[in-house]
Amino acid sequence: MRLRLEGIRLRREGFELNIPELEVGEGEFMTLLGPSGCGKTTTLRIIAGFERAEGRVFFDGEDVTKRPPYERNIGIVFQDYALFPHMTVFDNVAFGLRLRKLSKAEIEREVREVLSLVGLEGLENRYPEQLSGGQQQRVALARALIIRPRLLLLDEPLSNLDAKIRERLRGEVKRVQRELGVTTVYVTHDQEEAMAISDRIAVMKDGRIIQVGRPLELYYRPKDEFVARFLGTGNILLLEAKNGRACLGSLCFDTEGEGKVRVFFRPESVFIMQGEEADVVDYELLPGRMRLFLEVEGQRIVAERFIPELPFSPERVPKKVGVRVGDYLILSP
Repeated sequence: MRLRLEGIRLRREGFELNIPELEVGEGEFMTLLGPSGCGKTTTLRIIAGFERAEGRVFFDGEDVTKRPPYERNIGIVFQDYALFPHMTVFDNVAFGLRLRKLSKAEIEREVREVLSLVGLEGLENRYPEQLSGGQQQRVALARALIIRPRLLLLDEPLSNLDAKIRERLRGEVKRVQRELGVTTVYVTHDQEEAMAISDRIAVMKDGRIIQVGRPLELYYRPKDEFVARFLGTGNILLLEAKNGRACLGSLCFDTEGEGKVRVFFRPESVFIMQGEEADVVDYELLPGRMRLFLEVEGQRIVAERFIPELPFSPERVPKKVGVRVGDYLILSP
């Protein structure tokens, strides 16, 4: 199913959501990413029909703006999972099918199929309180999927889990989504999570979509400083451009304009060599990598390289190194 938003606008005290347009393609996994309070969940609720706003919502070109949620055939997974505590796993998952008056045999077949899909075989008779957080999340996902929704909406579904379980389950969510081919809109404030599972990401700030693109496009080609900083560690140098060049010591960058420019590049775009251009202010050892905090003529630069790429041993970090920058971008004012 294709989803399209047009002219979405919602005003509340101290907040305004304004999305001129947003389109999610057939079978696409789109993530709404941004800090708390930027309008991600509100946008999801408008898509679902829980919130009314100016503008229109289209499913496959059909205007569903005035349709109630139960007529939109959507599956939703909330942050707190919203499982029925008095029902078993089987009954929680079967709930939507029973509302649709399916036969007992059909319900049995469908529930067992979707529980197998999310890896919950053998847990049919347990209650939510007898499950781990990760298992509860899978039950909520199964309940959303069993109605075969046109659209799957997930609102921070992994935020209540610890880091290791969250990392494992985000892969499961993406696997299930790909297997079923269901169009999905996912809400998170976690940049790493968004980068790992999304086909495209819409970065939001203060009720507006700042940039939409594929993860690597946003990471290496951010539209502005907010996107650059929000999607991970980045170096932004404020330099003076003259004759189409902006330099910091021996580091020079091609520019189109003159005057003050901001040069952006990621830590992994910084190459470390033997030399004395940069002072090593500090460093961190990471699994298989080293992160170096450098200073060149009063400006800080973060570099990150795999240990075999370094021209020195991690046990003997020099006070000065040579630096070269590969991929970079001149940010818009």
